[in-house]
Amino acid sequence: LSKNRDEALKLGGLASSAPRFDAEPVERVRRQIRSRLNEEQEDPVVIASRALCASAFPNHPYGQPISGTLKTVAAIERAELVDYARRHLARDNLVIAVVGDITAAELGPLLDRTFGDLPEKATGTAEIADVKPVLRKAPIIITRDMPQSVVKFTGIGLKRDDPDYYAAYVMNYILGGGGLTSRLTEEVREKRGLAYSIYSYPDPMQHSALLGGGVATQNARVAEALKLVRQEIGRMRDHGVTETELANAKTYLNGSFPLQLSSNGRIANFLVGIQLEHLGIDYLERRPQLINAVTLADVQRVASQLLDPDNLLTVVVGQPVGLGG
Repeated sequence: LSKNRDEALKLGGLASSAPRFDAEPVERVRRQIRSRLNEEQEDPVVIASRALCASAFPNHPYGQPISGTLKTVAAIERAELVDYARRHLARDNLVIAVVGDITAAELGPLLDRTFGDLPEKATGTAEIADVKPVLRKAPIIITRDMPQSVVKFTGIGLKRDDPDYYAAYVMNYILGGGGLTSRLTEEVREKRGLAYSIYSYPDPMQHSALLGGGVATQNARVAEALKLVRQEIGRMRDHGVTETELANAKTYLNGSFPLQLSSNGRIANFLVGIQLEHLGIDYLERRPQLINAVTLADVQRVASQLLDPDNLLTVVVGQPVGLGG
């Protein structure tokens, strides 16, 4: 609330510039993380996602689970938290977005007071190398006693700063990002009833990029579902998309976008994302143009570059029938 603004920012500034890491809250948060990790050990979606990242990015930070493991979380000591905060919480790597009942003139002095005590520059930041995902033809099978199998699959994607990113973004919508209107949904769910949901998504990262997807289906029908996934990936690679599909994708991607800005929190997240991805302050005005500029030839070129049904990293958690590991 606006009436609590000054005090809230004061406390936020203290938390960032002089964090205490008292023993009780540190252990409380450690227990919370352990509890979540224990639950995730039984979650087939999490199991598949972690195995996929570990296989795609061996010996790279992207291959490690963001939330750690039971072993690593238990090993973290208070001194390490203090040191990390001291080295990484700094003004030069701070991204701020503010939305609500405040003017720029009011905000400036508040931000100075809130974050002015932070160091000017972060120190000791690790250099992360760019990396290409490692793909493999044979599926990775993780056996679990379940009536269904959870499947994660991925190929190579494009980073946000790639000139063809929006062509790939539109292509993905038609392939598997468009919900009930996508090709994967049409072939796997609507025509054959193999799954309730099947999807694909672009996953651009700072140092790599994936074009991933997922599906869950009965153990006996996993092989059929994956055959259809590869079939549709190959069909799009070889034949591209239709004019109608392209027009409908553009209409939806531009028409639905304002719904992502339906609250102050969503707008703030959007403004943070613009800064993190270096999209420019005019991105909101340029985004529809970037999508509308995508042509059939653009989609065909990107599909030919990215889509390879015979080189798809696949992880299956369950008891799939008819798949070789």
